[in-house]
Amino acid sequence: MTHVPANAVPTTNGLSIIPPGLSLPTTFAPLVERIQTVAHLVETAIAEDLSEVTQPELRQAVLHLFDGKGKRLRPFLVITTAEAAGGTLEAALPPALAVEYLHNLSLIHDDMMDGSPERHGRPTLHTRFGLNLSLLVGDLLYAKAVEQASRIRHHALRMVHILGQTAKQMCYGQFDDLYFERRLDLTIEDYLRMAARKTSALYRASCIFGMLTADADEADLQAMATFGENIGTAFQIWDDVLDLQADPLRLGKPLGLDIREGKKTLIVIHFLQHASPAARRRFLELLGKRDLNGELPEAIALLEETGSIAFARDLAIRYLVDAKQHLSVLPAGPHRKLLDMYADFMLQRRH
Repeated sequence: MTHVPANAVPTTNGLSIIPPGLSLPTTFAPLVERIQTVAHLVETAIAEDLSEVTQPELRQAVLHLFDGKGKRLRPFLVITTAEAAGGTLEAALPPALAVEYLHNLSLIHDDMMDGSPERHGRPTLHTRFGLNLSLLVGDLLYAKAVEQASRIRHHALRMVHILGQTAKQMCYGQFDDLYFERRLDLTIEDYLRMAARKTSALYRASCIFGMLTADADEADLQAMATFGENIGTAFQIWDDVLDLQADPLRLGKPLGLDIREGKKTLIVIHFLQHASPAARRRFLELLGKRDLNGELPEAIALLEETGSIAFARDLAIRYLVDAKQHLSVLPAGPHRKLLDMYADFMLQRRH
């Protein structure tokens, strides 16, 4: 079970949040450059790996999925962790592809279950190609993920085992997220358990894969697994915040979509536990209302007045502070510095 980090402090401790509309500080330039470099390498490798897909419609669907030019943050984590621990980019590339395939598989399922017509301003796979072909693409991606995880010269069996465990946890987490919509008695622990499964599991696996390719010892591997898990939890919590405060154009979806869909985010759970009876009653009238439109500011104001958005923001920071402490198992150097900066970057995301 996931808990709030015991040794975390409720302060930024050097972490800061850049308000929407402002550019990233120049201190993030090396990280942005590195993320873009890794993304290009991963996209090139994926294009080569998927060149075997020759059926025209299936190929078109797969290419549509990867045409979105995502940030490839999870492959970045695999490769940079490996290099920080003394491994090589070449050895880390196959498991980096594996986590990216599994991540995109989860996005297909998310979009299908949510009935989302768009993701980041582009038609979702099932909207463009239908449910049947989308399911086939998902199956293909899982097969490719297993194939890539098994290519490692050392630890291949363990990597495939971890990949299967991770996919299983992601299914459990997605189930929790889906069925939370029916409940009003959720606790913070319920949410954190869901986040650990749905989102943190893949971040944890990314760090483990990186450490395995570097033949790291078990204690260091477990420390970095915790780093990845905490990063993933912060990522999920920050998504809840972005849904209410980001620029909709940069977010790639309407503001307040979680409220419109009736999702029990961390913010909503905290609100339901701490709001006055009148505020709680009014918010429940709005939660799940698809055509909120002019009532969305009222819903957000209720969450702000109860301190629920601030609570989520502070908890994300606390997870990142805790995550950064586990980087001490890595040798000092440019790659460790990038991972430290990566934790800070989680609070600068706008989509």
